[in-house]
Amino acid sequence: YKSLIYENQEIKKENERLRQTLDLLESPRDYDTILATVIARSPERWIEQIIINRGSQHGVEKNMAVITGEGMIGKIKSVSNLTSTVQLISSFDQLNRISASVVREDGDNIFGLIEGYDEKREMLIFRVIDQSGASLAEDDVVISSNLGGLFPSGLMIGTIKEVTPDQYGLTKVAYVKPAANLNNISEVIVVDRKLEVV
Repeated sequence: YKSLIYENQEIKKENERLRQTLDLLESPRDYDTILATVIARSPERWIEQIIINRGSQHGVEKNMAVITGEGMIGKIKSVSNLTSTVQLISSFDQLNRISASVVREDGDNIFGLIEGYDEKREMLIFRVIDQSGASLAEDDVVISSNLGGLFPSGLMIGTIKEVTPDQYGLTKVAYVKPAANLNNISEVIVVDRKLEVV
């Protein structure tokens, strides 16, 4: 009886994940999607990477964004014929930044870069590059921006939980809780950005 209860709870969780993924696949967007399943994850590199069951044969290319129904989890690091390695957003650094923004209803959008992960806080580091006067606030939503040219805009990244000045007091740094659960990833979507032809 207890095992049936546990099994039922797991099926409910899986159904919820699949519903979120399906909603994302059916929503209007400026990118194509490639559905994939996680097939491997090394305990030694738990917060760094996962391996998925889609590769170049399925249209996957290096540097494509990877998301779940909850939000962005990383980008394609390397591709073989049938599998790909995903670099998780929790292992991003100064060399693997994401152009991001906080979108406001009044149009005072704030632009910046996701440029690292604070392991102690278990949050992403968002550095503001646009000093237009608008201020960040707790619970602001951070999404991808197409200013970097790599990822499509509008991919959910996370929610701001803390805002501080940087070590020199010149710019603001926000700590962002990732929208996706990086510890429990089973199904993912590889994002193939549609580039506008002018």
